[in-house]
Amino acid sequence: MNHLIQVSSSATKPAASRDSVSEPWVETIRQIALVVFFAVPLVGVLFPARAGRLVWTVTIAALPLFIVLVGYHRWRRICPLSFFSRLPNRLGWSGSRKASAWLEANYYLVAFTVFLACLWLRLVATNGNGHAIAVFFVMITMAAFAFGMLFTGKTWCNHVCPVSFIEKIYTEPRSLLETPNSQCPKCTGCKKSCPDINEENGYWKEIDSSPKRTVYFCYPGLVFGFYFYYFLQSATWEYYFGGRWTNEPSVLHTAFLPGHDPTTAGFFFFPAMPRAVASFLTLSVCALVSFAVFSTLEKFVERRRSQRNEKDEASMVRHWLLAIAAFTAFVTFYSFAGAPTLRLIPGLPHITAIAVVTTATLFIARRLPRTQKIFAEESLARNIVARWPWADMAPPKNLKDAFLIYTIRSHESSEGYGRLLQIYQDAVRDSLADGLVTRETVNILLSFRSQLQIKQADHEKVMAELAEEERQKIHRVTEVSVEKTLQLRAYAAELRQYFDRVLAAGGSPNDDVVKRLQTEFRVTKEEHAAVLFELSDDAGAASNYMVLAFLESQATSMKRVS
Repeated sequence: MNHLIQVSSSATKPAASRDSVSEPWVETIRQIALVVFFAVPLVGVLFPARAGRLVWTVTIAALPLFIVLVGYHRWRRICPLSFFSRLPNRLGWSGSRKASAWLEANYYLVAFTVFLACLWLRLVATNGNGHAIAVFFVMITMAAFAFGMLFTGKTWCNHVCPVSFIEKIYTEPRSLLETPNSQCPKCTGCKKSCPDINEENGYWKEIDSSPKRTVYFCYPGLVFGFYFYYFLQSATWEYYFGGRWTNEPSVLHTAFLPGHDPTTAGFFFFPAMPRAVASFLTLSVCALVSFAVFSTLEKFVERRRSQRNEKDEASMVRHWLLAIAAFTAFVTFYSFAGAPTLRLIPGLPHITAIAVVTTATLFIARRLPRTQKIFAEESLARNIVARWPWADMAPPKNLKDAFLIYTIRSHESSEGYGRLLQIYQDAVRDSLADGLVTRETVNILLSFRSQLQIKQADHEKVMAELAEEERQKIHRVTEVSVEKTLQLRAYAAELRQYFDRVLAAGGSPNDDVVKRLQTEFRVTKEEHAAVLFELSDDAGAASNYMVLAFLESQATSMKRVS
């Protein structure tokens, strides 16, 4: 294969096979998570008086900490809702629709709205009603499954799931521990800048997104507002910390009616307001106040840095504020989450508080110094080190040491510089293909040119050749991102396997089968034709004959139709 379905070596292996070999414990935890998820509705029906405490103060309360500790991509493979959204694909019922341009641009706001609705439902129905908890979990499972039937890939996970933006808030731009990515074995290009392929790449590409900024800035206030409402409703914090709310099945029956006593009041200072209205008002106002605070802080920091003439990447102030918002939300959440149950065990609240503060400190310390320039440089460096040509010596883990050794050994021979130049060009090409940088931002990678001792004239030649490649990509009918690259690569592999099976059986390709694959992978006619031509160039003699014969039959069919 060449430019159409080319992809860097780090992303070529199917995630499922690689992860199952390297991290089998993740699969074990995924199975346990599924069992727990299945058990929740049963507990709600069979033990309604205990369901609220077990679900909200134990299971859900532990979830954000668990996500931060195991890492974004591991959680994406563990998540039960992800399993149900992908189940139609395993059953052969997967949809072929792709998220609309509006949803792609505003998915943060969509997921945030769904999450806000879920919090509101907790306050008016599902907090202390076991049967309502069971219905809620069944309904959200059905929603995930329905999206899997209607849409391609991980559309539910990437655009709608109420947990999706929380996963990213607490782990972007990179998790505490490096994790293998969680890309689909068959990529259908369901999302631009797919976080399952490269979370940090998606983070920096969306750093200027207005919906992302809105959601991140609103989220700390929303978390606080949810817990603050327990006080506003009852006039005492003991209502929340004592856990009385975990077994209140009658709330659902009175939430939409004017209150008349402390139990049915919307606000303790305004009992007549229905609880449904009061709770939604509290969540909304606290989220808006949070947005206003972080927006003001962002403008203040930008103004001070401008006055001091401090020149950094334009995105850095936004990056810092997103990190501070995530830290604030995490600490706020664990100031309350799980407390009604933790207080039942002496000493456990203090141990949990230490674990939470330590984790939050570690993730913000890892997060704040990160820059887009560092990410792009590291990505290019890995592409270069991945081509380490000396079998007698493994590349050092330290990238600077690797560059030093690479440069010295390359210049020891007359052929070394030519090989070095070729590897430099390939690495820049891979970075561009991965969507890590653009030609306009390639300057942030040029420090590596001096480290590799690439001459200015040779560098300009490399850049000119890459620019010419961009103009000469006849078969690349759309701008190929890493997601599109993986999609077409998987499609080409599936198509090749089909041709080989047909050839082995002595038959001929079936148009219906090929069209079904084309629909499954969300491949356009132009992309399909380009893949066929790529296969005809790359296949063996027999397979090559098969592909060309199929191309000829398709051309005949197209003429007949026209």
